[in-house]
Amino acid sequence: MAESAAGSPESQRQLAGSVDLSVVVPCFNEELNIPELCQRVLAMFDASGLRGELVLVDDGSSDATAQVIREHSLRDARVVGVFHRVNRGMAGAWRSGVNAARGAHVAIIDADLQYQPEDILRLYRTLMDSSVDVVQGWRSSVGREQGSARYTLSRGFNTILNTAFGMNLRDNKSGFLCCAREVIQDLLTYQGKYAYWQSFIMVAAHTKGYSYKEIEAVFEDRKQGQSFLEGRAFRAAARCLVDVGSALWEYRVRTAPHDLSRNYLKKEGAELDEPPSLRASPARFRAYATTLSRTHGIRARNAESYYETLTATQFLSPEQLRELQDEKLRRLVRHAYRSVPYYRVQMQRLGLHPEDIRSQEDLSKLPQLTRADVRKHLYFDIMQEGVSQGDQLKLTMSGRSCEPFVTFADRDALEFRWAASLRFRDWVGYRFGQPVVRFWNEGIGLSEKNAEKVQADARYSNRLLLPAFQLDESSVASSLRALLKHKPTLVEGPTEVLLAVAEELAQQGRSEHSPKAVLVHGQELSDSARAAIGTAFGCPVFDLYRMGEFGEVACESGAHDGLLVAAEGYIVEVLVDGRAARLGEEGELFITDLNNRCMPFIRYATGDRAIALPSENVQPHPRGLPRLRKLRSRPGALISGSAGERVPSGFFSALFAEYGYAVRRFSVEQTSPGSLKLSIERAPRYSEATLELIKSRIRARLGESLGIDVRFEEPVQEASTPHAAAARSVPGSRM
Repeated sequence: MAESAAGSPESQRQLAGSVDLSVVVPCFNEELNIPELCQRVLAMFDASGLRGELVLVDDGSSDATAQVIREHSLRDARVVGVFHRVNRGMAGAWRSGVNAARGAHVAIIDADLQYQPEDILRLYRTLMDSSVDVVQGWRSSVGREQGSARYTLSRGFNTILNTAFGMNLRDNKSGFLCCAREVIQDLLTYQGKYAYWQSFIMVAAHTKGYSYKEIEAVFEDRKQGQSFLEGRAFRAAARCLVDVGSALWEYRVRTAPHDLSRNYLKKEGAELDEPPSLRASPARFRAYATTLSRTHGIRARNAESYYETLTATQFLSPEQLRELQDEKLRRLVRHAYRSVPYYRVQMQRLGLHPEDIRSQEDLSKLPQLTRADVRKHLYFDIMQEGVSQGDQLKLTMSGRSCEPFVTFADRDALEFRWAASLRFRDWVGYRFGQPVVRFWNEGIGLSEKNAEKVQADARYSNRLLLPAFQLDESSVASSLRALLKHKPTLVEGPTEVLLAVAEELAQQGRSEHSPKAVLVHGQELSDSARAAIGTAFGCPVFDLYRMGEFGEVACESGAHDGLLVAAEGYIVEVLVDGRAARLGEEGELFITDLNNRCMPFIRYATGDRAIALPSENVQPHPRGLPRLRKLRSRPGALISGSAGERVPSGFFSALFAEYGYAVRRFSVEQTSPGSLKLSIERAPRYSEATLELIKSRIRARLGESLGIDVRFEEPVQEASTPHAAAARSVPGSRM
């Protein structure tokens, strides 16, 4: 344990939550340097008006270092003492100092006064002005003895680090730097065994995707005390070379995903258990995971890591999950400001800096994002600058606004979504490898290649795909026969489709096989729909909330008391007239995706509505995830053809997703059996030939004699929260 002291309790209360910068200093036998160090750092705080604190870590010193630290902490509440009974090394001292720090940002500097304390202010100001994640001071060669053995070894080691890790820093191993507190905490979560890990702090920053900037720093010879390297420089250099091997394994071979959840679990001392689906069939699961790069375009290793982490984080307390979300939010906002021009312009227009967004309470400072905003800026400035095309996937959808829509997701976000989806299915009793029936879009709206991937994934995972867009009586009966033959543990599909299947099943009478669960998504799940589906299948029905922009966001657990949000990846806001809804109050749903960095979605208006619920754990599944109730989205509808053919409204959403270049917005209304009205707003590349192709594809589903009355709508001003029409049925038709 590390003992700490920080002046009087009253002084601590005054400082808590009001510190801009914590300066962390490891101290090992530095009694003669500490008085001047304190005087100069505190003078820098006073001259700059910076709200700061100085955290001095006595790392098991054998001289009077601990006593000197205590004396200065009693004189000034801004001096905090942390004490190690035994020496833990530089990295260990950094970790203890950072854990004791209360500042939003942390600077680390040696106690020997070779780096100049006044340069800390330059580091901090550069961090604020450039919005990079880390600012490092590189040791100026001015005044340094360039022919010395230590100088030569240092320059040689710098070359090795740059070459081994693909970097180009002037002073890679320099530990004089400044960054946000959560960034340095993340950097310090290394796994390997090192003699001198501090030499790899910038390697860790580089590998974990943090941006950084170098500035020149004055570096003088030591005047008092003795360096721990004195007389052992060559031995230390040899040990550093051994450390390079450990670092290559950790940072180049076993690179972890950018998700911070695992590091948070480690900080909280939480244990990682083998996830249910992995535990049930480890060999099959890992064999399947090797196919993900071909069927999902994601890296299997990281997807499994996300799944393992999510199995543990779901049992964090609501307060812990909110702290994790806030940490991810701060990193996301810094990234968006630095690397996404759209957000940088929006924040500068409002006079905002990334450091103004510290928690979810600050989200209201940021503007809301709409589909219109994304569409307008898609190929202009809402995508991350410099992102590799090989690290992102294009997603095409239509959905709630009945407008063809394109977005992009990076591989880390896709891996998280896959893992969150599997965790949702754990909740309903499914285990990987068990038989599943899924009603799907039959490849409509997908490229031929992507449709083949979906089918391949189904084969590998024991999933039977049945058509969701063929709901005439004979097609439903055929699907039902295939379903019962497959004997699924889990049945999945859109609400309106499973209602039609449940009707057919009810007419046939209860079958001998009942799945463990039915998982529905899409249209709102009413109490009557839940009862009808549950009775027909003879099992519980679980509601799932998904959006094409984000994948699966929330799902019911066995408690059936609201939908639990995958809070490790999404912040969900329920707003009423721009303010947070009170508990039990219905409002508009906004989502912030904490993982997708190539195209950040911050405060995205979904067009859906929900009721916010208390976050306390609900038995029998005591998870700390936030909860929603009664998600209200567009109503479902079945559109009828001239000879009994039927398709759900989702058919039109999938179909028009292919024609976003020609149709900007559409709606479908059943005017009478065998005829419908199609209203469209033309896009710039509209043509009559395209319209005829669309009509022919609709008639292929609903009969060649189907009457289609086409109406052309004038362009409308897109609202900040889109609420467009969906497919509707005339009174008396089945919903």
